[in-house]
Amino acid sequence: MNLPLFGGSRRKRESTVLRDYAKTLEEAKALMKEGDYDRAQILFRRINRWVSEDFERVSKLAEEDKKKLSRILTEAGEDMLVLKDYEYAIKTLEKAKGLDRNNVRAWIDIGRNLLERNVQLPYAVSSLKEAVKLAPNNVEASIMLGDAFRMQGQLKEAIESYTHALEIDPENEDAINRILKIEPDNVEVLKKYAELLKKKGNDTELLKVYNKLYSLTKDEKYLEEGLDIDPGNKELLITKVRHLMDSNELVEANRIIEQLREDYPDDPTVQMLYEELSGGEKEEVKPIAVDELFEDLGIDETLGEISAEEKESSEVKEEIKEINKVDEFLKSFENGNFDEAKEILKNLSHEEFIDLANREINFELAKFMVDNLEIEQGNTILDEMISQQVYEYAEKILNEILKKNFKDAKALFYKGKLMAAKGNDMGARNFLTMSVKFNSEMKKYIEEDKILKKYENEDWYKKLIS
Repeated sequence: MNLPLFGGSRRKRESTVLRDYAKTLEEAKALMKEGDYDRAQILFRRINRWVSEDFERVSKLAEEDKKKLSRILTEAGEDMLVLKDYEYAIKTLEKAKGLDRNNVRAWIDIGRNLLERNVQLPYAVSSLKEAVKLAPNNVEASIMLGDAFRMQGQLKEAIESYTHALEIDPENEDAINRILKIEPDNVEVLKKYAELLKKKGNDTELLKVYNKLYSLTKDEKYLEEGLDIDPGNKELLITKVRHLMDSNELVEANRIIEQLREDYPDDPTVQMLYEELSGGEKEEVKPIAVDELFEDLGIDETLGEISAEEKESSEVKEEIKEINKVDEFLKSFENGNFDEAKEILKNLSHEEFIDLANREINFELAKFMVDNLEIEQGNTILDEMISQQVYEYAEKILNEILKKNFKDAKALFYKGKLMAAKGNDMGARNFLTMSVKFNSEMKKYIEEDKILKKYENEDWYKKLIS
């Protein structure tokens, strides 16, 4: 029976109820395809209104017919969602699940309606929980429930829902990506993602995942498999160089970094890695002798042969006491007395800091030193070290920092300044640029620094501090 587009409701025999609803739904869909969204919306709303007007007839329908009508209403509600007619969409979907409580699609679509508008999230959660309860193997319901939990800040529950979806469908990319947004270092999920990307032939993304997996597991197979796919991949080769440096395989590391410098001469990360490797090689030089160090610091080299009478002089005692501040700092740091270590560090003299730099420096100690010195104080100390040309000691500290955290803006600034002092203009430019990239406040220190003034007429320098 053809229904008018406009006009009041009409009485329908029970035998024609489902046919009339279905026919009107088809007409509304046809109007949507033609782009006549306004008229389509009118018909969708009319379907919603008829359910109330035909309440007595609808309530007398057989259960199977009620389920069929529930599906018609669900489809109408979904199309209303497409038209963003949210209010009528949810009214229609509520009527759909009222006719058939087991209509999983209606429960899911109610949740989708609320999520798209970011409203009534608790109701979205309860609706989607019901959908999962009715259809435990419905991947879409589990993913949307995870979305609802995530929007409420319930990340643990969100992970559980996404994981459930992944258990049902181990290759579901939506579930994988959602888990990785919350837990980017989830090794097991990254492995699943790698297998999926391999099947899809998405080498670009696969190489990124392999790089990530190596950084988390230190398993060389991820590097090798990635380089088998793309032997010239810059990111993987950079990671390979770091692996070789950690393994003390410096000849092979040098070979790769030289090729990278040739292929990417302006890449700051490649330049930084080259400087790290160069610094690491310089550290192999025989450490400065104690007597030479004392001479550089202006301390009498015969101090080790002080007579008993001389040791009793208050002046010599004070000198020895000051030198031992370095040992006090290291002892406090090693014992975990970080507040005490911080205070000692701040009061060390330039000479004592150089002595400290000459000790064995690991990443944790280097990071503690850089983090707990004001940049002005660190700058002063670095100037002193540069004036004495003890570059190796300064590089040893900075290389340890940047090896583990290449985004440390303060360390990058110091490294750039050190490169400038050594006459490595390209290195200075790259490190300073990266420093500002990660912390724009570094601009003022670059502009005020005396050593860096030599670049003030360079275009890159003007652009950097502008």
